[in-house]
This record gives sequence, C-alpha cells and structure tokens, in this order.
Amino acid sequence: MLVIYHCHGGAHASVVCAAVHLGLLPVDRIPTADELWAVRWFDREDPADHGRIRCMGVDSRGRKVCVLGRRNVFRVLRRAVELVAREMGVWSPGEVLFVDTLPCANWYMRVGGFLSRAAGLRRLGRPLLAHGTRKAYPELVALVRRTLARMEGRPEGG
Repeated sequence: MLVIYHCHGGAHASVVCAAVHLGLLPVDRIPTADELWAVRWFDREDPADHGRIRCMGVDSRGRKVCVLGRRNVFRVLRRAVELVAREMGVWSPGEVLFVDTLPCANWYMRVGGFLSRAAGLRRLGRPLLAHGTRKAYPELVALVRRTLARMEGRPEGG
C-alpha cells in the first residue's frame, strides 16, 4: 500500500503528517521548531516540484509514505494518476490512499508558508510557519491516527 499525504504546496502540513506517520516526529508532545526544521522537505518544496509525488520513507508495516504538493488541482491530478495506473495494469483499488492535510493548516501556516516559499521572505515567514505548525500539531497527529486506523481496517476512533 501507498499513502500520499497532500496539501497545496507539499511543504508543510503534508510533510509533518508523513513525518508523524513514519515516527520522525513525536505523537505524545508538540515538537520544537528545531525538530520541525530538521524534517526533510519541511518548508523546502520548490514550486517546480508541485505535482510530483515524493517518497519520505517506508513505515513499520512496509507501506510507502509520500507527500504531494498539488496546488488547487487535486481532483484532476488524482484522476490522471488513477487512469494512467489502470491503463498500465498497476492500479488496484485500496492500494493507494490519498490523505488531504490542508484542512489542518491554519492561517499562520498558510501566511507563513506563502511568505517563506512564494515571496522568499523566510525571515518573516518561518517564525509564523513554525508557530502555526506547532499550534495545528494535535490536529495533524489526529489525522495521521485516523489514517493509520483506516489503513488497518479499524474504526476511526480506535
């Protein structure tokens, strides 16, 4: 199975969820800003990489965990991926799980990410981004927990 955490830019909420899923960030506490900056690809997505699925690792059950910056075209992108995979004979229903992390992103993350990535104002954007990510962290962890439960066929609360 392949799980793809996706968000607008693929540099913040999706990367944090993938890192939590892989055990690279804690589930029992909010990480420090330094721990966030140490995560591969956190606030490092290049706009030229949007639409490219990047594998962050393999979880303890052998499932690939990836991230995707999908801008505002996820539905089209998902259909295209599924169609190509079906045509190639490599698509099996339930083998790929797309997880939208954007609902967990707060305005601090959105504004901070925009300032840091799109505007190139890292000194201004990164503190906002770190604050917002730490503030949204419990929600991001909850999303990963629901995703893991779904992948293992458990009720979402369990």
